Amino acid sequence: MELIVREARKKAELVRGRTILSYLQELNIDINASCGGKGECGQCLVEVESSPGALADKTEIEHKFVQNEWQRLACQATIRKTDKPIYVTVPRRSFCILDSGKYWEIPLSPVVRRAGERVLYESHDLGAYPGRIYGIALDIGTTTLAMYLVDLETGGVRSVCARENPQTRYGNNVVSRIEFAKNGQSILEQEIRTAVNEMITTLTDPAQVYEIVVVGNPVMRDLFFGYPVESLGRSPFEPLSLEPVRKMANELRIVANPQARVYGLPLIGGFVGADALAVVLATGMCKSETISMAIDIGTNTEIVLGNRDMLMATSCAAGPAFEGSSITHGICGVNGAIKEVHIEQGGVLYKTIGYADPVGICGSGLIDILAELLENRIINGRGKFVGKNKEFLITSRIGLSEEDIDQLNLAKTAVSVGTKILLERYGITLGDIESIFLAGAFGYYINVENAIRIGLLPPVELGKVEKVGNAAVEGARQALVSKLKRADAEAVAKRIEHIKLEEEPDFIEQFVGELYFKKYL
Repeated sequence: MELIVREARKKAELVRGRTILSYLQELNIDINASCGGKGECGQCLVEVESSPGALADKTEIEHKFVQNEWQRLACQATIRKTDKPIYVTVPRRSFCILDSGKYWEIPLSPVVRRAGERVLYESHDLGAYPGRIYGIALDIGTTTLAMYLVDLETGGVRSVCARENPQTRYGNNVVSRIEFAKNGQSILEQEIRTAVNEMITTLTDPAQVYEIVVVGNPVMRDLFFGYPVESLGRSPFEPLSLEPVRKMANELRIVANPQARVYGLPLIGGFVGADALAVVLATGMCKSETISMAIDIGTNTEIVLGNRDMLMATSCAAGPAFEGSSITHGICGVNGAIKEVHIEQGGVLYKTIGYADPVGICGSGLIDILAELLENRIINGRGKFVGKNKEFLITSRIGLSEEDIDQLNLAKTAVSVGTKILLERYGITLGDIESIFLAGAFGYYINVENAIRIGLLPPVELGKVEKVGNAAVEGARQALVSKLKRADAEAVAKRIEHIKLEEEPDFIEQFVGELYFKKYL
């Protein structure tokens, strides 16, 4: 008999002992398995229709996340009997994905240009002018993909596209991807390139695409280009190469003009990648006299500090807590995710994405809850509840426990320690910073005051904080439409000093010292 995925109309032969998640991965069904199938995130909920005893009994882990008798965690549901079909429904979720951000005007000098009725790549003739010359700016995030369709004759963005990174079905952090790549790198490469091809085809006729500029963290960039990522999983945790990448689109089986090139911005070092470099490029902090800090908060948070004279960068293993994983009722930015929380006169007010019925709490909501619990003295600075209750309920069934708060505290501390150590290594104080750029979707949607209140962001004047959205894809666009910007990026990458937090002599002491929710505001 077979396992049948209803909506996708796909099926596979039942094999005793296999999990439902393994089938969904094999059949290329989009499902979020943030923890890599370890049963820690609760994201791979599915609905199952089967005969009695067809699946193993629900595990203790499942009882923590499952809401009704038809639901199972795909990673925990194991096939026990194969004599009758098993029907699986994967709930469709509408994701709230930030696909764009601030746009900077720059002089136009693309590598690909029109010369009369011909198209040139520098001095190489690529063929007859087809009426339009497009380029693609692509940010490959661990969780999401963002793409600009760029008119190379004007530098303008014609259209945008964003989607969840399909590799999330194999884990939502770089460590789980590295681990999976040991035996399945070709699968991860195929997943990302197929998704990129689908996005390009959605935006335009691929034949009109002559160049693609790619940014991403070292794992994501190198998986896209087909470079081994094994070295990033062992000491000293460095990528195969920091250099920029240049390939033909057809080498990677990317749909585009037959003469199209693909360019990957260089990496900085360790887990600080081309996406962080693109943020530096887009914001112009590498050209500024004043000192700025750029923070892109995520599973692997990247922080860059400096100006035209000196730049330092680091990455913080914040983990996926603020993306909803490892939190009992945590969830990514989907419709129904609680995104804002206020406590007023003992009551709880909240808003959800899409104004839908609440299904969980996303990152911005988690920050709000922590700030409100602290402000109302429901928890103390160590994140422990002051009264007898060990959980705070937002709705009748969705809340935050002390264990959840501990996970969020660890994530917050990783980022705050990274910021503190960079300042110390740079030899300045917070008062010397003119601007803090918050990059990425998470930084775009959070309440900055609350993020400062819990210690996730440094205690600066609110007016110094600027949300720049997906500055990484904007940096890719700038490298696409300007040879000068591309040259700047390659030069800047070589002079950014990479700081490895774990090698700092007092890192552990600083980390322990920051495991506290300080009252900054």
